[in-house]
Amino acid sequence: MNNLANYIEYFAQQKPETPFIIHGDYIITYKKAAVQIQSLSHHLEKSGLKPGQTVGILLQNCPEFIISYLSIMNIGAVAALLPWTMPETEVATLATTTRIEALIYSQEFQNHADHIRNLSSHQLKYFVHGKETDHEAVNIYDYIHDSVQFERHNPLKLKNNAVILFSAGDYTHPKSLVFTSENLILTSQAIHDRFPINYRFNFYTSLPFFHFFPFSLVLNLAIFTGNTLVLPFDDSRDALYTSIEKHKINTFVSNSGFIQELVSEKYLGPDKLKSIDFFIPVGDSFTIETKNIIFQRYSARVVEAYGVAEAPVITMNMNTNDLRSMTVGKPISCCDISIVDDNGNELPENKPGNLMVRGANVFHHYFDQYPISDRNYTDWVSTGDVVQKDADGYIYWLCKQADRFYRNGFQEIPNTVTDIISQHPKVREVTLLVSNGKYYHDSITAAVILNEPLTDNELNDYCKEKLPKYLIPDSIEIVDHFDRNCIGIIKKSHVKST
Repeated sequence: MNNLANYIEYFAQQKPETPFIIHGDYIITYKKAAVQIQSLSHHLEKSGLKPGQTVGILLQNCPEFIISYLSIMNIGAVAALLPWTMPETEVATLATTTRIEALIYSQEFQNHADHIRNLSSHQLKYFVHGKETDHEAVNIYDYIHDSVQFERHNPLKLKNNAVILFSAGDYTHPKSLVFTSENLILTSQAIHDRFPINYRFNFYTSLPFFHFFPFSLVLNLAIFTGNTLVLPFDDSRDALYTSIEKHKINTFVSNSGFIQELVSEKYLGPDKLKSIDFFIPVGDSFTIETKNIIFQRYSARVVEAYGVAEAPVITMNMNTNDLRSMTVGKPISCCDISIVDDNGNELPENKPGNLMVRGANVFHHYFDQYPISDRNYTDWVSTGDVVQKDADGYIYWLCKQADRFYRNGFQEIPNTVTDIISQHPKVREVTLLVSNGKYYHDSITAAVILNEPLTDNELNDYCKEKLPKYLIPDSIEIVDHFDRNCIGIIKKSHVKST
């Protein structure tokens, strides 16, 4: 099967009444999903959409997002998953630079659609999901929920079935990354290989599908395996517990901070989360303490997946009680990695270096950077990260290449400082802020969140006792919290002292 929509058709034949999507009380079986995809595909083609054209999707996590995504792929078009958490003007820029020919959106994003309409240099087709719409948009509510079956589509060549993901985070100019159907399917297969054979997933996530991590790990894996995806209908904590129990959620994917808060609640009984076998954090890794809570209190496992925008999943760590401190695991089967120095020379085990990756999990091309046929899986791509590998093949993430700094001429990584400071019992979290200096000596500031009151002088004395003189921070800032992006990474440019 060369298209994700093929998998829906296959499972509609093999297990037609198995739930594919559960959204509150609304359940879409695989049989129903196949009919809805056929219906929307038919109407999109009838409206004039052609293979190879780009269609923007501006929907929150909902059944209509998934049906729209698969229908676009089904007709051989390219789906651009627009990040609605960004400002309206920036979303409009992304939509127009990828030259969308049509937009599927919901009424809550009408202002976004208006910005796209005003910025676009050519006439677009607009499809809105909702019971009311303006005169310039076609309402697709009835198209999706139409019970009429149309002739089955035969998805076109791989190069026409693609998706554009926009890198999320603190980027002034987000990158438009194109992943083909082959990228999506082979990555899903490699991820699936890490789980128990014939494991029956019941996924739960509230993370936005436009983001590369939940998109590749959750949505596409559910489609590839013919399993169930539960979408939150109510954001309340009681609704979460009810949904977990009612639908026997066994794979829980969310922001790492939220999962850590959830499992660490003092008065939360293990029975509330007893069906969950796997917790998958997005953003920061868990501490050893949090992993032990999950192992011992909930009898579950932690699955940590590491990736970058250009390769959404590179390694996976299927944690057991035999913990390897803070490893991100081993590379998945569909990719190769290489750890090199600044001159491109491969480094031996346990030597920090720049991580390079190649394989089916790596994006096909940047939108419009070069023709789609010019790139192949043998090309190495720099992740921009510094890692090291142990003798057993486990990878340890150390820092971004841009976060390395110089002190007295020695190149260092933030962990050499933050790992020591974080061991202080009154320190909850710490990050390092670097200002470029002269003569290979940068200025460093430790930004710290505390568990208990602690003065700058006391913490400075602690650093003098535990750190080499040349690694003692030039200053210490006590902060209330760290602003983070949508996957939990600290926005260092936003750090402010209390």
